[in-house]
Order: sequence, then C-alpha cells, then structure tokens
Amino acid sequence: MNAAHALGSFDWRRRNMVQRLAKMGISRADVLAAMGSVPRHVFVEEALRSRAYDDMSLPLGLGQTISQPYTVAVMTQLMLGNETTENFGPVLEIGTGCGYQTAVLQAVGLKQIYSVERLQALHEKAKHNLRTARLLGGTRLVCGDGYLGLPEVAPFNGILVTAAPAEVPLPLLQQLAVGGRMVIPLDEGGQQYLWLIEKTAHGFHETCVHEARFVPLINGT
Repeated sequence: MNAAHALGSFDWRRRNMVQRLAKMGISRADVLAAMGSVPRHVFVEEALRSRAYDDMSLPLGLGQTISQPYTVAVMTQLMLGNETTENFGPVLEIGTGCGYQTAVLQAVGLKQIYSVERLQALHEKAKHNLRTARLLGGTRLVCGDGYLGLPEVAPFNGILVTAAPAEVPLPLLQQLAVGGRMVIPLDEGGQQYLWLIEKTAHGFHETCVHEARFVPLINGT
C-alpha cells in the first residue's frame, strides 16, 4: 500500500468513526469535529495502526493504553457540558499517555491545556506525537505526579483524569474551580465507573455516568 492510499484509508476510517460516535450519543458538533480532525493513527503503535479507528483501547507499552475513541469523546463532552470553548478557562488532564486526549482537547478549541504524565518515556512520546500531528502549541506538558495536580496554575474549569484511582484525589478537588467539572473513573473494589463531579458554591454534585475500564492511577513517581 503506497503512502497516499494509506492516508486516504485513514481518512475514510476516521469519518466512519465520527459517524459511529454520533450514533452512540456524542452530540456536541465541536467534539465530533475534533474527533474527525485528529489523526488517531499517529498516536498508536505502528503495528496497530490498521485498528486505530476501531472503537477499542490499544496498548502503548509500559502497561498503558490509549483509550477507545468513544471514551475520549464522551469525557470531553462531559467536561465541557453546555459551555462554549471560546472563554473556557484552564483545563487539567491527568495522564497524558500518548497525547491523544490532549490533542482532542486542543482540536476542540480549548486554549489553556495542562497535562501531567508520571512516566518520562510517555511524556516524551506525547510531545513527539503532538508535534507530528502539529497540535503541540498552546499545551503545557508536565512530567510529574498527577495525584498532586498543578496547584501553581489552579483553579481549573475542567479536569480530566484518564486513569482510575480508588477515590478522588483531594488536591484535584481543591484545584477545581467553582462551576468547574471533573470527569474521572473510580475503581470501586475492582469495578470501575466513570463519574462527573461538578463543583458549586455549596459543595460537589456527583453523577455516575457508566461503567468504565482504565489503567490504575498511581500515586507518586
């Protein structure tokens, strides 16, 4: 297969992926457009690129995975809620991984994105992938302990956690702005669920979204 044919095949598969996401309940036009613009095949291992647009997670090595497209899209949609991206404040992503979720956040139009990855090798891989996809500008990638968040930048209007702790890290709750939304998977005795946590002036409102499957969130580097 020559390079032009391969690229055309990826474009066709990505369009099919977006149509599938719309049928699965992704309703925000900007999220669908972002999913359609980010070349997911750039972010997966070369040997798995033929499966890049299937709705499945794929291994990245180092015990990590790239989330399935639906998970990336639904987490982005939940975090944004009914807000527009033009004036959306800073966003914190915990678990950069290969950089795919980061790329979607940038493609959806968010201007202030901070992403923390504890594994140096993945931190470097994400930088490489985002440069390849020409989506690194405007995003600050940090190698560090995601449990601690980034207090020097807080508060955040949105926080996405792409690995599952047993309970919500207190520093992340403290760094969520009033009116902000956190999307996080929690491991409850071996069963994982995706949660939306909204911070109000009077406390937190928690909504269980659906079952989930993520790698564990490790406390400490």
